Amino acid sequence: MRLWIACIFALSLAAPAHAQDARVWVFDDNPEAPSLEFGLPESDDIVIAFSCEPGAKRMSIVESVASKKLNPGAATFKLAAGSMSLELAGDAIANETDGMVSIEVTSTPNPRLFALLKAGPSLTIEVPGEKVTIPLSGAAPHIPAFEKLCFGRR
Repeated sequence: MRLWIACIFALSLAAPAHAQDARVWVFDDNPEAPSLEFGLPESDDIVIAFSCEPGAKRMSIVESVASKKLNPGAATFKLAAGSMSLELAGDAIANETDGMVSIEVTSTPNPRLFALLKAGPSLTIEVPGEKVTIPLSGAAPHIPAFEKLCFGRR
């Protein structure tokens, strides 16, 4: 009986890790609206998403790291990889379906962001009250193509 309880306990601890392991980098190379995001495919479980509108010279970054200290309104978050970091300011927006607050940044494509995404093996996303580190290995093959598309180069 003790072995059964120990197995159930071990599986319950492994479940959240398994869910995070299922998250991957997904690249959409649509030249009019390329995107690169880290999350669970075919779901709304997205940790961070980068998208561009090359024709409008606009880029959006949406981070969805859950934090109890994040409220709707003006907000900042920090991205770090290797020895580089970048602080971004945007709007924290509450999702009506799950109550989660995401920060959305809209600007022109930023060369520093692409340099940061190439700077290390992992990306740390820091929002007020939370810090999450995700692997960049799955993004690395897509970053050069995503960068070219965002800057309108083929």
